[in-house]
Amino acid sequence: MEPGHARRCIPIASSSETIMAALLLSSTSRLPSLARALAADASRLRCRLAFLLLSPPRFSLALARLRAMPLQSKAELLGRFLIRSLLLLLPALSPDGSHPLLHIPAAHLDAAILLLAMCDSYSPTSASSSSFACPVDWYALLVDDTVRSALSISGLGSTPWASLSPYVDAAAKCRRFADVVPEERAAAGGGRKDSEWSGGASYEAVLAMPHTSGDGAPCVICREEMSPGPGRHSGGVCALRPCGHRFHWHCALRWLSRRNTCPCCRAELPAENSRAETRRLWQAVESMAAGDDSAGYACA
Repeated sequence: MEPGHARRCIPIASSSETIMAALLLSSTSRLPSLARALAADASRLRCRLAFLLLSPPRFSLALARLRAMPLQSKAELLGRFLIRSLLLLLPALSPDGSHPLLHIPAAHLDAAILLLAMCDSYSPTSASSSSFACPVDWYALLVDDTVRSALSISGLGSTPWASLSPYVDAAAKCRRFADVVPEERAAAGGGRKDSEWSGGASYEAVLAMPHTSGDGAPCVICREEMSPGPGRHSGGVCALRPCGHRFHWHCALRWLSRRNTCPCCRAELPAENSRAETRRLWQAVESMAAGDDSAGYACA
């Protein structure tokens, strides 16, 4: 792409088609191994859900933890799980496998699995016909849904290739998840710019930034000279990934706590907030689906 040329993503009819186009253009030769990896991951998730269902005390504890979460925390948890599905389906989004959301802690993963199963099993029709005095029996509902799914034709004849479909569906939901953000902003009455809602960089991405030495050039954040320093807590210098621009550690930490972009070139780091990270990754998916490999995996 020529310098100064506006980057543009070719529109695709649906989120699923965008995902499939990106998948076919980025990893056609690796599809068999990808299908096996996804099948193994799906098997682990099913076993984890079965473990929760076979242990009523653990199920009750996980359900109580979910009920104690505010709606915003539930949305964040669901968003992180959907992003994980997107990253597993399109490993080109994180070539070195270092994205923090690829490795969700077990306690958070259990809560996310249970929340997603509840979303998939819940039926507004059956809920509307039940009495308001009788809350939903989530345990019985999830057991019935799990058994029905396991005994279905697709469940009995599952192959590694059959595992692609659930991950494509989950990854496509990332687009809808990101679309909630403008509506939420409007409902809150905020008039902020998009850059102010981008969120800070993820803690793991910040901690992974390499320490480097200064060369006497000024830090663009504080305008002071970047002299070689002993470490990040003593005025040392760090380099941002992937662009390599250098700043004082304390300046970079202050900057990245509010936004996930480089102050020099606006290159994006992974965001801590799942909504901001969904938007960042989805722009990369659209570029991949359009066959645009010139700008890496982050549309600016």
